[in-house]
Amino acid sequence: MCRETFIVWFLIFFTFAGGTIAATQVQERKSKEVTRVKRPKFSEKQWDGIYFRNLFEEGLVGPRPAQLTPGTASTPKSPGGFGSDVADPVVAEGNSKWSGLVSASTIEDEVKAIQKRLAMEVTTPVKFKSEYAKAHQSFSILSMLFGIVREYDSEVRWKRFAEDAQISFERAAANSRVGTIQAYESCKRRKGDLEEMVRGGNFNAAEKPPEILDWSAVVDRSPIMKRLKESKELLKQLSANEREFSGGTEKILHESELIAAMGYALMMENMNDADDDGYLDLAKSMIDAANQTKSACLNQDYDAAAIAINLIDQSCNNCHDEWK
Repeated sequence: MCRETFIVWFLIFFTFAGGTIAATQVQERKSKEVTRVKRPKFSEKQWDGIYFRNLFEEGLVGPRPAQLTPGTASTPKSPGGFGSDVADPVVAEGNSKWSGLVSASTIEDEVKAIQKRLAMEVTTPVKFKSEYAKAHQSFSILSMLFGIVREYDSEVRWKRFAEDAQISFERAAANSRVGTIQAYESCKRRKGDLEEMVRGGNFNAAEKPPEILDWSAVVDRSPIMKRLKESKELLKQLSANEREFSGGTEKILHESELIAAMGYALMMENMNDADDDGYLDLAKSMIDAANQTKSACLNQDYDAAAIAINLIDQSCNNCHDEWK
């Protein structure tokens, strides 16, 4: 066989063999099954609190940002409350903006603190007879807090019990204006209901709650003023110097949010003097100062916090001078 013929046959053989191998590999790839990864499944506990249930209701909070032209800057707004961007304590359709004033964690912490106090205030009929005013104060603030929970515009603990709890504590506050054995028994039952709820149980309804809250019945102004005084005294202690401030920012945040919420409650319809423009202006000033305190705390700015806390005190003093 000549050399040229050998080369031709050699090329034909390897071309045929290469095509056969390639075809075999393609056939193997086609016949091989591909196992896809199964779609993951998540329980509600795994995503609850991470993703919004409803983006438009929970994610889009507050007014739209202003449309700025190139080269302009926006004016800082105070966080929540009634700063320059909010003029009315109640927004459209009667829905309140509680979440912009007080966080769900502050409400929960305050309820738990009152539950611990009631454990010492409602113990025996004899002690209750001489110290019933303390129980009256505690139940009054509880009634206010669960009035807030009932109207809260975001997720907050115990919301499903809010209506029953609010009216129960409202009645307990009314009953504890006196130190009788009947008042003691009523307060003891409500104390037990609160303990059960805080532990994670249910709340036993004492009576049918009203469809619409009447804030003048939910809480009197006097218990709010007493709690405001406690908050102011604590804030003064925690802002006495930078060391106290640095170690007490969590408490300052708690009290400043609570002050803003109480100021808001004082402005609700049917509350005493809530129809007086001068009174409302002073309440708004207190809320603004409380929000400034919160902002300074979040920024770890001691000087700004000290100034804001002083403004809270000034707004209260100005109010007392006109409404004694």
